[in-house]
This record gives sequence, C-alpha cells and structure tokens, in this order.
Amino acid sequence: MLEREIIYNNKREFEVMLKKIFNQLNKDEIVLNRGCGVMYLQRGKNKIAFDKIPHDSWFIKEKLCNKIAYCLPWSVLEPEEGNYQWKHPDWEGSMDSWIAAGYKVALQIRGQDTWGTFYNEGVPQWVFDAGAKYIDEPIRWYKGGYGALNFMPDGQEDPMRYPVYWDEIYLDKVELLVNALGERYNGRPEVEYIILGHLGRWGEMHITGHSPLEPWFDAGYSLEKFIETNKRIIDIYCNAFPDTQIVQEICAPCYAPEEAEDLHPVQSVPEIYEYMADKNIIMKSNGIGYNWHEGSSLYWDKNVADIFRKHVGDNKVSIENLVLSEALQEGLDEHISYWQRGGESTGLGILNIDRNIPINEKKIYSFYNFYKEAYDKMSIEDEKNIWRRMASQCAYRIALVRCQYEELISGGEFKTLLTWENSGQASCYEKFQIRIALTDKSGNEVWSAKQPPSCACSAEVWGHGKRLENSLTWKFSNKLSKGTYQLQIGLQHELYGQEMFELTNTQALENNMYVIGDIII
Repeated sequence: MLEREIIYNNKREFEVMLKKIFNQLNKDEIVLNRGCGVMYLQRGKNKIAFDKIPHDSWFIKEKLCNKIAYCLPWSVLEPEEGNYQWKHPDWEGSMDSWIAAGYKVALQIRGQDTWGTFYNEGVPQWVFDAGAKYIDEPIRWYKGGYGALNFMPDGQEDPMRYPVYWDEIYLDKVELLVNALGERYNGRPEVEYIILGHLGRWGEMHITGHSPLEPWFDAGYSLEKFIETNKRIIDIYCNAFPDTQIVQEICAPCYAPEEAEDLHPVQSVPEIYEYMADKNIIMKSNGIGYNWHEGSSLYWDKNVADIFRKHVGDNKVSIENLVLSEALQEGLDEHISYWQRGGESTGLGILNIDRNIPINEKKIYSFYNFYKEAYDKMSIEDEKNIWRRMASQCAYRIALVRCQYEELISGGEFKTLLTWENSGQASCYEKFQIRIALTDKSGNEVWSAKQPPSCACSAEVWGHGKRLENSLTWKFSNKLSKGTYQLQIGLQHELYGQEMFELTNTQALENNMYVIGDIII
C-alpha cells in the first residue's frame, strides 16, 4: 500500500505530498532489462526456433530471461565470397522466431570455431585460396584432451586449420565480412550486442590450443604483433557497429605446450584492456568454474578478476559457464552485467535441465570432471535454482522508493524529489532519461516530458546497492485544463528505440510507466 502524508515546508508556499512506495517486488523476482541479465545460448548445428520450444517449459513459464546468444562459423554464413546465408536455419532461420517472441539476440560470427575449416567450422577455404596464410595442426593433438569438448569428430584425420590472424589478406576479408554484418545488424534494437569473433579459437583471443608454438613463431607471432592485430580487429568492429554494444572475450594470447606456464598469460596485454575501456567494449570471461592458475579462488583466474576490478565502471563485464553456485557467486561479487552457460554442445542447453538423466549426460555443465561429487548431489530443482538466482541477481534492479512532489500546482511548472535504489548485483551503465506523464480520467496521456537525472547516468552513481536522490523541475503547457490528473513516471533509454526500463516496483503499465498518484492543476 501507499503511505500518504501531507508535509508543509515553511520555506515554500506550495503544498507537498510525500508518497513512500513500499510495494516493491521481493528480491527474488526477475526484471528484464537491456544491458544486463541472463542469456540462453545456442551453439553448433541444429539450433531450435522459439516456436519449436514447448511453451509449457519451466523456463518459458517463469520468464527467466528475454535474451539469447547465437554463434555461427564464418564458413557457414559465407560459403562463397559475398554470398551471405542470412536465413540459414542455424542463423536468422532460427533467431527470427525468438525475436518475434520479444527476445533480444547476441550475435557472433566465428573465424575459428571448434574444429576449423576442414570441418566447416572456421574460416572458409576461399579466404585461403585468395592467399591468406594458415597453420595446420594435426587433429590428434586435440584427441582426449579437454579441448575435445567430448564430441571429437569420429574417423576423421583432417587437420585443424587456423588462420594466421595478422595476415593482411585475412584481415581484409574479415573487414568486408564485418562491414556486411554492420549493414545488416548495426543499431537494430533487437540486437543486444555483437561479439568479436576473429581473433582466437571461438573468438577467445588465444591463438591456438596447447600445441607446439614453432609454426606460429615462423608465421611472425610476437606479443607486439598480437596487440596490433587485436586493436585493428576492434577498430573494424567499432567502425561497422557505431550504434551497437560490442563484446570481446578475453583470454591468454598464447598458451604453452602441455602443463607449462602460458607464454603470454591473460595479464600480459594491459594495452588491449585499456583500449577496450576507451572504446566502451564489454569484457567477457569464459573461464569461470575452474582456476588453472595459482590464486585465492578455486573457480576463477585471479588475473582475470583483477582485470575486471581495474576496469569496473569503465565498461561492463560478463562471464560464461554453467557451474556450481559458489563459482557463480564470485562473478556476482564482481558485479557482472551478463551471464550465460558455456560449452559447445548443440541446441538449447537449458532444455536438458529437467531431463531425468545423470547431470554429466546433459552436456551443459562446465568442469564436471573437477567437481563430480558436488555436481552429482544436485537435484533438478537445485539446477533450476542456479538459473533463477542468476536471473534475479545478475541485473540492475532499480526501484523508485520515494516520490515527493507538489500535489497542487499552478504557474506552468512543478518539482519532484525522487529517491531511487539499485538492489541488483549489476551496476547500471545505461544512458537514460526520466519520463513524466499526466493522464486524464479516461487514461489518455495529455502531457509528457523527459530529462536526464540531475545526478547523471554512470555505473558509479547507479551502482550496486546505491541509493540516490534526484531533484527535477518540470514545465508543462498552460493549455492544460484545470482538474485532477494521474501522475506517471518511468525511465527511458536514450538509444535502442527509446525503450522503457522495467523497474522493481509493482503495477507497471503496459508501456512500463508507473503510477505515482494524483496531481491537481
């Protein structure tokens, strides 16, 4: 209920009514906003259209999220130069139905997918036919290792063909592709973000797996060359997507054979992270769940966590992998903006959650072999609760907790004092305006206005746990007839079709405006 109290201020001549909004959603409810949240994920072949998903599925009924990530090998999208398969069943042929159902999509075209060119999972052969350099690694190097990801192609001995990422012909072809992607997807409000996909296996920055490095040195690898190439690819994407968020997955540039220390670990390229921060590119870590390096955590490379912390407030951060709750809590503690499950299993992995089969057979849990006992103890409800918890907490959760305004107004203007709170684990990086509207007794909007919050929009101001006040003056048309109007309020993005935020206050109207009370002119 709303608590109503009349307050008179001796320093002012107008009457003020204070309303405290107590009926906020509880902490476990889910709000769906751009710029944060949980994502479903479809990788590999045989992606599923939304209309093929059972609509009584638990995650659909609970509205866990409104975003889904897609990736596709370059060789599948562009099998011949300039011949783009936009409507491929594993690309728009699937995602269009999700968009029609109200979902936003995150998109990545991978230059080097799991198995490379000879398996139709990488750079198309026509790029190499044009003269781009490549390195072939024997597929046997990947058999039996973690990199096999449990689905090594049977009976095939074709090598893993990697592009030489700094080759000029390769980069020229990448730029043509990315420009075509930009022409089709830049600025579209249904696109949540674009992921860089042309440096490293799966786009994760690392130039190769744990294999001999001599061929890479022979091809000109150096840390300086890597940094130069990464910056160039970033620029290619930024030029093609000036109106769309961009993500880069960070990783060690160069591993080392077998169990040796990485030749160039993730912390060896601070210049790239500074460059990303300057370009407002989201940092994404795909490694949470098991720490391969020395550090204070079992679940996350301390060096990655340190990079995230250094740039907190500069740009958003994201993590990937469906792992134990203890590991995911470490991501939440770093105030991540996005989370999705990881792995290269095909289809929509969340469909496996409520299948009554052993958890390791679901092929969506990362690092199962390291935590078998803990995983095997989980019930199906425990598995669902991981998603529910991440969906509710991996978000900015903004509420209007108090609105102080003039109930009786004249002279063409009135003032509001608004108190806001972000109870989500994610900080709010969005640029937005506060929108005010008056409606008549029939519910028709007769006046509206918007302006930026007086305290500005930034992750520091609207961060996790922050509570802040906003004092604004609103001017309205003198043509409004005398009478009683309903006062509504909301937050509206400056970009993305100026869509409205979902607040954690109850009783949202269809347009995500929220009723405050009456105002008398």
